[in-house]
Amino acid sequence: MPTVIVMQVRTEDSKTGRVESLDVLRGLAVAGMIVVNNPGDWTAVYPQLLHAYWTGLTLADLVFPAFIFTMGAALPIAIAHRRAAGASTKDLYRHICVRVVVLVVFGLVLNAVSAAPQISPLRIPGVLQRIALAYLVAAIVVLHVRQARWLVVAAVLLVGHWALLTLVPFGGHAAGTISPDANLARFVDIRVFGRHALAIPIDPEGLLGTLTASASAVLGAAAGQLIGQTPAGAIGARTVAVGGAVMLTGGWLWSVALPVSKPLWTGSFALVTAGVTAIVLAGIYFVVDVRGLRRWSLPFAWLGANALGIYAGSEVARRLLDRPRAWLFWEVLEPIFRGRPENASLVMAIALLTVWIVVARFLADVPPSRVRTPE
Repeated sequence: MPTVIVMQVRTEDSKTGRVESLDVLRGLAVAGMIVVNNPGDWTAVYPQLLHAYWTGLTLADLVFPAFIFTMGAALPIAIAHRRAAGASTKDLYRHICVRVVVLVVFGLVLNAVSAAPQISPLRIPGVLQRIALAYLVAAIVVLHVRQARWLVVAAVLLVGHWALLTLVPFGGHAAGTISPDANLARFVDIRVFGRHALAIPIDPEGLLGTLTASASAVLGAAAGQLIGQTPAGAIGARTVAVGGAVMLTGGWLWSVALPVSKPLWTGSFALVTAGVTAIVLAGIYFVVDVRGLRRWSLPFAWLGANALGIYAGSEVARRLLDRPRAWLFWEVLEPIFRGRPENASLVMAIALLTVWIVVARFLADVPPSRVRTPE
């Protein structure tokens, strides 16, 4: 039998069932994606805005898992709202499947645009593809698993991923071999995708990491359910923050045996990033939804309300407007910041982010019937 989700959705817009703090956090994640992906010069970037090559954690590494966690947090609230509007389980699955297909197709289109004019072999994994699969898994859990067992499901996904990495031999390598050039995730992607996957050192959105990315979304769903069913007040924020601290501590302890690695999306990485995101969510929830201090958060709320469209648009523009961007950086910004190229790169990224905030502001004024906003 499907799980019955009962909660009081607290939001400024009762017609959409959205919780503003989730839009703000999702918008922060999208802003981070744009800044990280759009420096003026890739050879002059502050270290915290670059992904760790294999192990370790930078600010850039927090952005994508924060988005997936927030996507999961919005799921139980969105599903409860649809249930209240009369949607059946069949209706919900139709909606979920359409979203998954759209995300995968757009992900492949982005990969093609990024590789153009040579799109063969086309990369199959990608950011939107991973979002789609994590969304699908988390949605199934929210629909069919009792809330008290969501954390158990997340634990099974995390431990299962660890067991595969450490206990399964592959390609002549002993079980537990984990290095940039030899690991089970790389082996699986080569076998399944061949040249249709990245190798830097492995595809960061490969198949095996989907297990732990889905766990990130399920952990987010648990936080979202707590926010949705707890009476508005500091206690909800405090509970989410405590849960975040527990995940963060558990992840760092686990990292002694299983290093924090974004390319592999290890269990320790999933827990650490989920913990940090939960703590940030608790802070935003307290400030925006409990205290009502919203003015500072409006640009991020605009981005978050149209997150996937803004992200996809920024990625397409990054490829198609490469020459104008290069001219702006080298002819305008670089001379201004001569001797401080990292500052010029950062200003370029922030300038592009500002453009997309303006676009998001325009979309926020478009009637809801003309813009499909993501849960």
